[in-house]
Amino acid sequence: MTPPIPRDIPLPLPAPEGFLEILLIVSFLIHILFVHLMVGGSLFSLVCQIRGLKSPDYEKLAYRIMQTVTVNKSLAVVMGVAPLLVINTLYAPQFYASSALIGDMWMAVIPLVTVAFLLAYAHKFWWNHFINIPELHIGIAALETGLFLFIPLIFMTNVNLMLFPEYWPQVKGFFSAMLLPNVLQRYLHFISATILFSSLFFVWWSGRKSFQNEVGFSRLRVISVRRFFYAFAFGATVFQILTGLVVFASLPPQGMSWGFTLLLMLGGLLVLPAMWWMWQNLTHPGHLLDDRLKEITACFVCAAIIMGIARHDYRENALADHKSAIAEKTANYQAAVKDAREQAQLTAKTQESQTLVPGESAFNLNCAACHHPTLTTVGPALQEIKEIYANNPAGITAWTKAPGKKRPDTMKMPGFSQLSDDELTAISQYLLSH
Repeated sequence: MTPPIPRDIPLPLPAPEGFLEILLIVSFLIHILFVHLMVGGSLFSLVCQIRGLKSPDYEKLAYRIMQTVTVNKSLAVVMGVAPLLVINTLYAPQFYASSALIGDMWMAVIPLVTVAFLLAYAHKFWWNHFINIPELHIGIAALETGLFLFIPLIFMTNVNLMLFPEYWPQVKGFFSAMLLPNVLQRYLHFISATILFSSLFFVWWSGRKSFQNEVGFSRLRVISVRRFFYAFAFGATVFQILTGLVVFASLPPQGMSWGFTLLLMLGGLLVLPAMWWMWQNLTHPGHLLDDRLKEITACFVCAAIIMGIARHDYRENALADHKSAIAEKTANYQAAVKDAREQAQLTAKTQESQTLVPGESAFNLNCAACHHPTLTTVGPALQEIKEIYANNPAGITAWTKAPGKKRPDTMKMPGFSQLSDDELTAISQYLLSH
């Protein structure tokens, strides 16, 4: 199927393209980190609330986790402005087209985000009001978490659709775009990353010296909580590797390259030592699980950076032909516009020369600025000239070739040496006949 080729708006980029690409990668990685912490925090708060029905300690833990969600939510929104603006700048035709194709759901992002944020604040600030009504208490948390999980799926569907213009003609709204190849696989990969990074964050968060006093837990309970998060982090890593392989196998081939593949392999290799250190922590009970936590975090951060670069590499490869086709169509359009403008000007001049009587065009060009039909302006009015030179066009011609100064209150008429005798005669005859 031939992909639609829209015409671009030929405006210069606000900065060098390479700089914008680096800005896109860096700003997106920062944004997605806080998205992971926001969504993962909401998930863990819900899980801990459910566990808190039988263990009050987990209810306390759920409340503390919920306090991090609203902070990370604000950071996720603020840090999301830059990548959204840059992707609109670098890939305007593709991103505009994909956004229009899922238009209703794309426009629903703002009200959905608003409702999710209001639920998060209600969940946090009215916690003690709802704690004795578990159905409402957990219901608000579940609805908030469900919205936080669904909104990234809209963004992922849009960005995936942007990459593959050949699918645009067959898309009939959001849900058909969501079912295109690779969307759901990438979404599962995103969920596993969310659990992984938020789990590691809460392993560090619950290991702070002040945490035990904040929640009133014993040392053994703190170790249990950290082990709870560590187990999720390890399981999410395994799941992410599996979903990553599925995503790689299902990616459309037009974005593939050896560079992209090598970047993925390098990112995957960095995860292996982190998994081994995590496993050692989990299988050696009795300590606070801090062994190699910094190294584990560093491995995952480096892997995320490499994956971010690989993601951009795939996007560039996938859209290279389409961007070239858009540039060619835009250049052809500009050339056609230029030709049409020149042809219109030529036609107008031809029509003007055909409709004007002899001498009219030369009079309009050389004389009309100073001689009004009835009013004395720079020079005498045409009516006065006609009265002076009635039936004497030769007199006008002679005067124009060697003008003088007849009136003391007016300037001397300039000469028109550039006009031929035939042109002067035509002007004179036109002037006396109109």
